[in-house]
Amino acid sequence: SFYKELYPFSEDPLFWIHLNVDYPFNLTGVLYFPKVKNDFEIQKNKIQLYSRQVFITDEVKDVVPDFLMLLHGVLDSPDIPLNVSRSYLQSDASVKKISQHITKKVADKLSELYKKDRKDFEKKWDDINIFVKYGIISDEKFYDRAKDFALLKNVDGEFFTLDEYREKVKATQTDKDQNLVYVYASDPGKQDSFIQAAKNKSYDVLLLDGVLDNHFINTLEQKLEKVQIKRVDSETADKLIDKDEKMESVLSKEEQEQVKSVFEKSIGNKNMVVA
Repeated sequence: SFYKELYPFSEDPLFWIHLNVDYPFNLTGVLYFPKVKNDFEIQKNKIQLYSRQVFITDEVKDVVPDFLMLLHGVLDSPDIPLNVSRSYLQSDASVKKISQHITKKVADKLSELYKKDRKDFEKKWDDINIFVKYGIISDEKFYDRAKDFALLKNVDGEFFTLDEYREKVKATQTDKDQNLVYVYASDPGKQDSFIQAAKNKSYDVLLLDGVLDNHFINTLEQKLEKVQIKRVDSETADKLIDKDEKMESVLSKEEQEQVKSVFEKSIGNKNMVVA
């Protein structure tokens, strides 16, 4: 009901986080996770900052980490003076601690939701993954906390943690240099033939079609040891993962001679070589 009072025309939030800190700074508040469209429309001025219930600003860029600017809610801290300026927010130690605390609380809440009910967390993933991926891309400490609950989704709608996915594809998607190769689709409709060809070789195909996914892929390649991530249509299925396999002829010597004879008659060349 409080959310509806603040944002009367918004959809119900996915969940919310209560903040109540009295040391080493004072902070109370509530932050809501809204449903965010995949086109990444940043709606500013959705978090209001107060000091002792007196409104200060809705420009909270330096109080709330960049990747959480899409959240909605209200924060109240007596440690922030009423006549606040942007330069103050950028330099004040208490503000930096508040920002770090909010990051930790968000990570803790997401971890709690994942551990409490993974299936429900998976249902929410399409709506919350933009927050998680943005945090992983932009905040080292958030990545350290999020790597256990960040999910990868494949084109069949199955979900895996980063560790689970490594184990899933290890047997079939390791190249000749012992690198794991993750294959992904960015447009399953247009890439369907490539997806099917990859599946025919027993490769799993991830779905990474979001606005942040190019940056997310780059971050994962930097963070995950000996992992390469390739788009499913970047090569033919045979060349996606270089396993240095030599193709053995499926024909016997007798059958090779028969094929050679057919080609010789067709092109009139007695000196051709059948490889």
